[in-house]
Amino acid sequence: MVDCLFCEKYAKGDEVIYENEFFYSQFDRFPISPGHSEVIPKRHVVNLKDLTAEEWANFFPAIQDTIGIIKATNLEEKYISFLFDPVNETSARYCHQTLGHPGLMKTPDAYNHGLNDGEAAGRSIHHLHWHIIPRFNGDVENPKGGVRHIIEGKGNY
Repeated sequence: MVDCLFCEKYAKGDEVIYENEFFYSQFDRFPISPGHSEVIPKRHVVNLKDLTAEEWANFFPAIQDTIGIIKATNLEEKYISFLFDPVNETSARYCHQTLGHPGLMKTPDAYNHGLNDGEAAGRSIHHLHWHIIPRFNGDVENPKGGVRHIIEGKGNY
């Protein structure tokens, strides 16, 4: 697909950390936490509903395998390397913050998973991508509510 960041990145192949027949994974260059990654269809797909049955069958294994790579990667080295070629100043700031994260050299205790399936949901790149966000005990004062916090005031119930 012309003018699609994720299609172009896959064609270059330089940031691919995992791939199967239908998906590839990469570390997010604007990490929320150490190991923040994305699983992305190789085919240009915009919405989750557009995945084929065969893609669905390969989606969960791609997520599982990417989690294995997160656990096996020296994330300190990864974010230092990103600082040598940052996407922009914001990306560099996020990578610097991640290098100071207390979970940097730890195995994640849990994960938030999700996608922004439409502009109203916050999608800014119009190619489906599933976020895997490692979480660490104590990384926030009270994690109860998890993804419900995307709508202010709805996480604590």
